[in-house]
Formats: sequence, structure tokens, C-alpha cells
Amino acid sequence: MRATLWFGIGVFAVVANGWAQSPPPASPFGEEIDVRVVNVEAVVTGAKGDRVRGLSAADFKLTVDGREVPIEYFTEVAGGVATAPSSSAVQGAPGASPGERMARNYLVYIDEVFSVSSVRNAVLKNLEHDLTLLQDSDRMAILAFDGVKTDVLSGWTGDHRELSAALEEARRRTAQGNHQVAHERKLQADVQWVMDNADSLDDGDTGKANVIGDILEPMSHRISPEARTQLGKTAPAAAAALRAFETPPGRRMMLLLTGAWSMSVAGELYAPLLQAADRLGYTLYPVDLAKSQPEDVTAFDVLARATGGRAAVSAKLAVLQVVEEDTRSYYWIGFSPSGKGDTRGHQVNLEMRRLDLKVRSRSSYSDLSQRAEAGMKAERVLLFGGAEADRRLLVELGEARRLSRTEIEVPVTLSVPLERLTLVPNGANSFAEAELAIAAVDEKQRRADLPGSHLKLNLPATPPAGAYGRVRTVIRLRDAAQRLVFTMSSPGSNQPTWGEADFKPATE
Repeated sequence: MRATLWFGIGVFAVVANGWAQSPPPASPFGEEIDVRVVNVEAVVTGAKGDRVRGLSAADFKLTVDGREVPIEYFTEVAGGVATAPSSSAVQGAPGASPGERMARNYLVYIDEVFSVSSVRNAVLKNLEHDLTLLQDSDRMAILAFDGVKTDVLSGWTGDHRELSAALEEARRRTAQGNHQVAHERKLQADVQWVMDNADSLDDGDTGKANVIGDILEPMSHRISPEARTQLGKTAPAAAAALRAFETPPGRRMMLLLTGAWSMSVAGELYAPLLQAADRLGYTLYPVDLAKSQPEDVTAFDVLARATGGRAAVSAKLAVLQVVEEDTRSYYWIGFSPSGKGDTRGHQVNLEMRRLDLKVRSRSSYSDLSQRAEAGMKAERVLLFGGAEADRRLLVELGEARRLSRTEIEVPVTLSVPLERLTLVPNGANSFAEAELAIAAVDEKQRRADLPGSHLKLNLPATPPAGAYGRVRTVIRLRDAAQRLVFTMSSPGSNQPTWGEADFKPATE
């Protein structure tokens, strides 16, 4: 879906107190010290592939966008436990005490569209068996995508019984991978026909082998149209789930269970997922659920390594063992980025000063702006729902006006309880800032993020109890039935105030 939001004149009023007239002051929130640290979890191996311990920050060289930057905090983690005091040059930066167990968070994302049921169930059964590997500080969440929507089978928890029940439910759900395999086999039948009729393909000049090669080469790049169309929905859904789902503290890993690796466009379509992982500090571990060829899984292994992860391959399909072992011992390195909230991608390169050592770590990060964070909160409410106690933003949709055959504009009035805003004294009045974000989804589960707005609001010094402020704006939408979710949050707030409205086009 395509949609646009703009504020020609953002109008804010306080109910029962008239319109605020004086211009807002410069933002006081920008003067606060905001410690923003980028984590780089590094796995260091020697010539034989064994983990190397006992290193210090001086053994590493960290560059961002080609310029060397200081390592501002450094902790070695062995067996999931911090083994040495963390050195930190940033006041308020995260660190770990010696002996402290480092929390790990495993987000299990099951793509049911490209999963073969027998393989999926074997992997999930092994996951359930290996839940004993989780330490007291570890958490796991389980999501499943059915081709249309993402269901939360389990939120973040360390309760083995709850996780076992969720994995059992996941095994009972329908897997559609066999259908996708059938589409690919139809294409393979064409290849087999060429091979079976090879004797009739020799033109006498270039030879049989050359003719067959000329025919098979373009065939090798074909993709089932059905599979390509579905992957165009599946890959963005995984990225949206990662952005929208609750982001816990501690180290974060995503076990991406799918069978889409055999498609040559998979790397391209999963690029937004890699971007989301960079933004939120997730390490990706792809898991094959379709008995793909080794070269197909290896191709995506290259992409996963850009986040510091790797393909979770196990002969016994014991993928949690692979990931748990890979994240048990590492170096926790951090730096404070120079650009705050610019949303741009930045290249990160971590090198070893010793030539006999190799390192695997994330290769980029992007710094979230307040507006981008607000957009993710709106997407979270849209996909997974919001807390009912926070559903206090009242939404009124006005009469739509047609702009074109497919596009309309709709006036919107939002009423927000002032007690949900952070008020700062401003002379005889008070001042507040808020991020407004909007997300939409239509009946076919196609989503759109509408551009949000940063609001600066003048208010009475002491708003009356229970007072609401009103924001009026206009949004531009595709002329189709859809659900709209609005969120408004003050700087530093993790729980936005939200509301929703259903838009239905007028019948002609």
C-alpha cells in the first residue's frame, strides 16, 4: 500500500482551555545526555577454528565508515559468563561485572510457507528437547508466519513448560513447503526433458554439449512464479515481525526457520530483514527446513555472517545446540556513534591486529531516530496488538475526499490525554513533545507505514485533570478498506498511547 501523511498546519488544542497561541520553545529534551552504545559481539578463532580466549581491547581494530574509532567498553564472555571487569570510557554505558551471567534472547521465527512439515517438525522436536540448554537468564519467544499473518505462539519467557507447549502447537500447524517444492519440481521436469532428448539436440556444428549448455543455463535461473510471489510477501513479513516484536535487553539472536534458500532472489528479498537486524542488534541464524542443496544454504550463510551469525547447520537438526554453542563465548565490544538518530546505515569493520586470528562480527549498524522508533511502535501495535491500558488515543475520521481514481484524503482528529505527555515548564505555560506514528493494514494483510510527525505542543501550566489535547491533520490513503493504528509517545517513553480506526470506502 502507498500512503502519505502531512501536516500543513498542525493544530493542537486543549479541551476546555482554548487554543494554544504562543510559539513553542526550543526542545529541552535535546539537551539531555543520551548514552547510545552500539554492541559488536565478536567471535575470535585461531588457525584450527578453535575459540581464542584472553584477548584485550588492544588486540582489536574497530573502524566505522572507514575511520578508526576507540573501543569504549570491552568484556570477554566465556560460557555465558563475564570473565573480566568491563572497561568503559562512557558514563552510563552498559557493562558487566565479573561472574555475571549474560542474558541471551532467542527469537524463533517459523516460516510455514516454505517449510517442509517433516523437516520442520524434526527441528522443532529437537528444539523442545534442547530447552534444557537455556540458562536462568535466557529467554525465548516463538513466532509463526502462515503466509498472511504472524502469530505469537509464545512471548519472551524462560519457562520450559510454556515453550514446550508453544513448540508442540507449532508442530500441529500447517506447513506449506511441500506445495512450493512441487512448483519447483515442475521446472525441474523441463530440465529432465532436455537431458532425455539430448541426442536430438546436436546441431553438428557446435556439438551436443554446447547446445545442451545453452538451453540449461537460463533454465537454472528460473523461479516458480508462485514461489516468487509468495516470497515477496514472506520476506517482508519476517522483517516486519523483527521490527515490531518487543526488543528485550541482552544479546539477541533470531533463528530464522525457512526453506526459501534455494530461490536465487532470496538474498535480495531478505535484505530488509538484515537491515532490521542491524537496527535492533540481532544476530541471524538461518535454519533450513526444506532439505535445500548445500550451496543454497551456504549462499545465505554469507548474508547471516554480516550480522555476526551463520547458518545453523546440524546433521541431527539440533539447531539450538549450534546457536547456544556459538553464542556461549565471545567478546562484547561497544562504541558510541558520533551521529545520533540519523537513520543511515554505517559500515562497521572489526579486525584483529594479530594476523593468525580471525574474527566474525556484525558489519553494519543504523542509528534509530525518534521518528523511526515511533514508527516501529505503531507497527508493533498493528501486528501484535497494544496494551489495553494504553489504548487511550481517541481517533475520529472525517469525510473522505477523492484525489484520484485510487487515492483519497481523510481528515483526522486525535484526542490524547495530557497526563500521558511529559510536560516541561515554559513561562506561564508548559511545553510537550511527542512523536506521532501511523500504520495501516488492508483486508489482504498488506501493510503500510505512513510518514509520522514530530509534534511540539504549548499547553497551560497546569492542565485540568482528565484534559485531552486535540491534534488535527489529514492523511492520504489508497481507496480501500483498512485498519489504521495511531500511536503517540513522549521522548523516552517505551509505552505509546494508541488508538485505532477502521476506514471503509464509500459505496458508489
